[in-house]
Amino acid sequence: PSLAAVSDSGGRIDPDRLLLVVGDVPGKGLPASLFMALSKTLIKSASMRTGRDIGAAFIRANAEIGRENPEALFVTAFAGVLDVRTGMLEYSNAGHEPPYSKQPDAPPERFEIGDGPPLCVLEDHSYTTRYRQLVPGEWLCLLTDGVTEAMDPEGRLYGIERVEAVLGDLPGSAEPNDIIRALHDDVQHFVRGAHASDDLTLLCLRWHGIELSGR
Repeated sequence: PSLAAVSDSGGRIDPDRLLLVVGDVPGKGLPASLFMALSKTLIKSASMRTGRDIGAAFIRANAEIGRENPEALFVTAFAGVLDVRTGMLEYSNAGHEPPYSKQPDAPPERFEIGDGPPLCVLEDHSYTTRYRQLVPGEWLCLLTDGVTEAMDPEGRLYGIERVEAVLGDLPGSAEPNDIIRALHDDVQHFVRGAHASDDLTLLCLRWHGIELSGR
């Protein structure tokens, strides 16, 4: 399994803005791994060139990744730019598993389903930028479908309901590492040693007002 930390998720694109990227490429092996690495690099590069407009970054990345795609692969991706001073998250979702957020003393909330197809599916799709204002103490949890589609030995899926139950049981004081570990451990308990059909990636951060905390 891959437990992604904030420092490995994209990085700062300037002193005040943090880029978050989680993606998933179908298939396994070297071609898929190289395509995922290329996609992440080009998404970050496009984000730095387009500034705050993450939808425009996806449009640019979609074109650039498509030119370097001899295997005709595609990649689902969620990308966001967080202003660490204000807590404003600007994001776009290209066919990826929607992330979760949780405000202090509130249940976890799932983002709306992505409004665009995976990258490299439609050449000229116009991805849009959405906005979400975080409140102090709010955390975000990004994941791949290796979590929701993990299967037990009987072939049953882990599912979004179990994700929401685990996240909902966490205390408001839970830190990013606690959230990642709780969800990862529950998935491992559920599958009971069954062969994993997909990679499991989690990324989590908490915004503390003017100070960002994440591991």
